[in-house]
Amino acid sequence: MKVSAKTKNHPDPITVEFTLPETLADLAKKFGEDVVATAAKCSFIISLQAFLRRHLEKGTSLADVQKEVNAWRPDVRTISKQTAFEKAASTLDKLTPEERKALIAKLQAVK
Repeated sequence: MKVSAKTKNHPDPITVEFTLPETLADLAKKFGEDVVATAAKCSFIISLQAFLRRHLEKGTSLADVQKEVNAWRPDVRTISKQTAFEKAASTLDKLTPEERKALIAKLQAVK
């Protein structure tokens, strides 16, 4: 697989080839069970934190969040391949007509 990275100070990405095993057994064979278990735990915590943030934004009570967490299971997410324009357009579709008018007025005032 190709893996790319760039930074704010180095906007031109570098790309390398990396072989990442597909199965749990092959991951453990390549990296060791402790490394795989630690990576999984870290990934689960990050995913759970994102789950908690979504509930914070909704204003869910702590008791209800705890119930949701008790039933929570990490999911597999894919990285969005949307362009910046597609992301913005998707977000704009969620605005009310009044919010769109206000945004257009604000954008037209910027020079």
